[in-house]
Amino acid sequence: MSRSIVELAEAFQRKFNPTGSDQGARIANREIGKKVSELLESKKLNPLSVSFRALYESLVGPLSSRELMEAGNLTSSAFPNIAGQIISKVLIDGYTQFPKDVDQLCRTVPSKLKTSRVVGWSAIGFVQQVNEKEDYPEITPPDEKYQTIKNLKYGGLLSLTREDLFFDQTGELIDRARMIGERGAQKRAALIFAAVCDGGGTPANGTALSGAALYTSANKNLITANPIGTAGWEAARKKLLDQVDEQGEPIWVMGDRPKLIVGSTLLATAEKLQKNEHGDLGTANLDTNLAQGQFDVVINPYLPSTSSWWYGAPQRQIRWEEVWPLETFTRVGQDSEVGFNADLIQQFKLSFYGGAGAADYRYVVESDPS
Repeated sequence: MSRSIVELAEAFQRKFNPTGSDQGARIANREIGKKVSELLESKKLNPLSVSFRALYESLVGPLSSRELMEAGNLTSSAFPNIAGQIISKVLIDGYTQFPKDVDQLCRTVPSKLKTSRVVGWSAIGFVQQVNEKEDYPEITPPDEKYQTIKNLKYGGLLSLTREDLFFDQTGELIDRARMIGERGAQKRAALIFAAVCDGGGTPANGTALSGAALYTSANKNLITANPIGTAGWEAARKKLLDQVDEQGEPIWVMGDRPKLIVGSTLLATAEKLQKNEHGDLGTANLDTNLAQGQFDVVINPYLPSTSSWWYGAPQRQIRWEEVWPLETFTRVGQDSEVGFNADLIQQFKLSFYGGAGAADYRYVVESDPS
């Protein structure tokens, strides 16, 4: 496969750079990068079928030559464009293909702010009757309840070194890129779980409107001495159905399929509650299990040993503020002093910017039997 890519690069040079100019070389290298991206997206090119050493020696020069550490020889070749496309694809796939159960727990909202001041839906005033020839009234929050969501940048670097090329460690490099992408997805998940479960992750961000605690008796979304089970589920459901807004009007809390969020300790119990037909979690009691099939179970891996559990429609309560989604960048390693000193051939960067928080507190109930 490496030979095929080299032949493709040579064909693009003949097409876009017939006179052998520097500008023509840049255009040809940019176009081969686009073509490699198309091949990766269509799965006609498998990253693991490419030898970075073979590519480098064909497109740049022998590894034993002095030119290996000369930036100009590398940047003028197609190698950085091809390597950048391959590693970027693996980074993004690692991020996007990681299990996304956490996306059931939030809604994504574009943002351009480092810190977002969010007014909750339940703090919005009524939609009122408008008579003929009357002006429409402005709908404004009846008070100053809000939530502050702090957005932060997350990311990391992956380096292609001289040793990676010399020992032809393409497979190892690809695997590291995949794991870095997955780590990015895990970090985002941890932030969202922390917002849903009142600090069940790092960093904790479980606060409600105006910075108060998210789950409290005053908010009518906290039940104590309520272990998971048929009776516990019925109590949590009633708590949700009784929620009202500031004007005393019922809120539409059951509009989405509810989620039951648990740590690993309660996972089996939650699945029994979800699937059993009779009794309280499969006992000899033949009463109908009203909870059967009524919700989806979501496991929070950051809460392995807790007896607490959460029930409701978190996607109506939790926001993921997305300043920018996952992005990847690349540069020639020798362009920097550290690259020269550490024999870096090329560097790849993964980055995303965002934050999670609660815009309301009425759509999820926490049951804390401890």
